[in-house]
Amino acid sequence: MMPAIVGFEIKADKLENVFKLSQNRDEKSYLNIISKLEEQGGNSALIASEMKKRSAELFPAGVEWDPAKFDS
Repeated sequence: MMPAIVGFEIKADKLENVFKLSQNRDEKSYLNIISKLEEQGGNSALIASEMKKRSAELFPAGVEWDPAKFDS
C-alpha cells in the first residue's frame, strides 16, 4: 500500500528578486553581451535594456572590477 499524498502550505514572510544578467563578467564582456543582445532585437533587446540599467551599479566609476567576488 502506498502512502497518501499530503498537501501543505508555507507562509512566505519575504521574497527577494535575483537578477543574474551576466553580472559575473568584466565590463568589456558585459558591454559586448549587451551589444549582441541589441542586435538580435525583440526580447533580447529588452534584456539588453535591463542590463544597461544595472551597468552603473555593477561597474561604479573608480572601482576596479574584482572577479574573485563572483562564482564562474
